[in-house]
Amino acid sequence: MTTPHNGDWDGDLADVLQRLVDSGPTTSTTPPVPPQPTAPPMPSAPPTVPPQAPTGPATAEPVNAPEWWRKDGPTPVHTPVPLGGDQGARPSFEAAAQAFWAPVGQILTQQVPHIAEQVGQQVGQLLTETEAQRHAREQVQYEALVNSQRALRDAQLAAAGETAEQQAKRHAVEDAFDHGHQRHDLVGLVDLLADRIGETPDERAQRRQAEHELQRRRARAQEDAVLAARGETPEQRTRRHRQQQLADRREARTRARRQRRRAARVAGPSDRTRRFRRWCVLTAISATGGYATGFVSLIAPGGPFVGLLVATFGWALDLQVRDRGRQRVSEVTGPFPLITLVALRIPVASGLAVALGLDPVFTALPLY
Repeated sequence: MTTPHNGDWDGDLADVLQRLVDSGPTTSTTPPVPPQPTAPPMPSAPPTVPPQAPTGPATAEPVNAPEWWRKDGPTPVHTPVPLGGDQGARPSFEAAAQAFWAPVGQILTQQVPHIAEQVGQQVGQLLTETEAQRHAREQVQYEALVNSQRALRDAQLAAAGETAEQQAKRHAVEDAFDHGHQRHDLVGLVDLLADRIGETPDERAQRRQAEHELQRRRARAQEDAVLAARGETPEQRTRRHRQQQLADRREARTRARRQRRRAARVAGPSDRTRRFRRWCVLTAISATGGYATGFVSLIAPGGPFVGLLVATFGWALDLQVRDRGRQRVSEVTGPFPLITLVALRIPVASGLAVALGLDPVFTALPLY
């Protein structure tokens, strides 16, 4: 049977609750509180895939996936490390370029002066050498090339099984067919006589000079090989070659001067008379200088023999000064060479004056 409702819902609800409380047990136990869940530890590096946001009501605050791991700790910083480890400060571009070109500069410093010296020596040789010297140098280079080719061919054939007798026969055949090789049979003798009979004096002189240059260059090539085997350095060889070139130039100048004198001596009687007069004048001037200096009066008491002895010693000195007599007295020109010649010929002129008894003539001359 239902109780009619009197319209007071709040009072009825309160009565019902009071009755339930009164009808329950007198002792009640509080249910245990579950423990709070612990927070997960902070990751050491950001994860590659962020966790999924938990499902919740639509009104819940959305979770920012990229920022979730930064909520509870400091932001980790990743520092890149070079592959080779800690290499310190990188060198500058200028230092790297200097380190790269340092070996090249050292090589250039060592090689460039040597190359320049060799090039200068070759250019000077080409500019100063004569025709005969050039032919001799080319002949030596050709012979060196032929010998190197023959040595290579001998080594190859020896490796193929050639014996010493076969090699000797092959060399004889090669020498017979060589155009520049001199034959030692009757045909070679006839050819040599024909060449010698038909050549002119100038051709003979050129041939002898070329043979002399060829022989000298062969000797120097052998000397270079011997000294190189003994340990001669390139600088020492270059210095020795320079000294040899200077000696060759002096020899060439001396040879040219002698040739000019020899050509000047081939003259007619008029030139001989002129040279004799010039010799007499220069000798008289030297004798007058000897009398003015008192040299004639000094040797006059000794007589003709003393004068002849002094003239002999003076003549030997005069010949030594005039290239052992290759240069004549009449060929001396120029003021300074003439003064030197007159001063050096005072002993021979004074000795001739005393030996010929011409010292009273100087006494009669008004020299003082």
